[in-house]
Amino acid sequence: EGLVPINDQGLSTIPGLYAAGDALGSYMSGGIYTQIGSSLAGSAVQGAIAGAAAANDSLAIQGKQDVSEQYLTLVNQQILAPLTRKRGYSPAWVTQVLQGVMIPNFVLYIKKERMMQAALAYVEELYEHHVPMLMADDLHALRLAHETENMIITAEMKLKASIMRKESRCSHYRLDCPDIDYENWQAWINIYKDDAGNMVLEKQPFKSWPNFS
Repeated sequence: EGLVPINDQGLSTIPGLYAAGDALGSYMSGGIYTQIGSSLAGSAVQGAIAGAAAANDSLAIQGKQDVSEQYLTLVNQQILAPLTRKRGYSPAWVTQVLQGVMIPNFVLYIKKERMMQAALAYVEELYEHHVPMLMADDLHALRLAHETENMIITAEMKLKASIMRKESRCSHYRLDCPDIDYENWQAWINIYKDDAGNMVLEKQPFKSWPNFS
């Protein structure tokens, strides 16, 4: 999980943005990621490589990047929106509902498409009709509101990727597709947003970098 790398120095598909460790989809732990501390050494090495590469690239940047006041105002309004709402849902309640959908073992661990589709419908409902109504009465609740929105988006990503991967592999186990599919699924799944803002999933074959320009 994390930003999709396009080279071995930690450069992501976001121009100029380098990442490492949990922030980078570097696949270094594979199916043993649940072992506590298993990725610490690899993350440290990645951080050193990505940091040096980012510092080197920054030397080529000429001047500062200008951001319009109009755009900054829009971003500010979006960040503070939950504080301005008089009616809506508390982040804690929406998070509790989300956990009730995602945590059951027949969704999270022993997967099958029928149950994942049902969970996805619930998660999409939360995103479409509850996220726009998240409200906060202080800065702590504001942080929780944005965290709740991010958890809902992440849940949608996990469900759609699990539905797309019609096989079982490592910690991804599907009761309706219990075997590894070496013919069709020697690939990662990358998720990105298209020009219309829709979530798009694509395969990236093992031992290859994603197409990016």
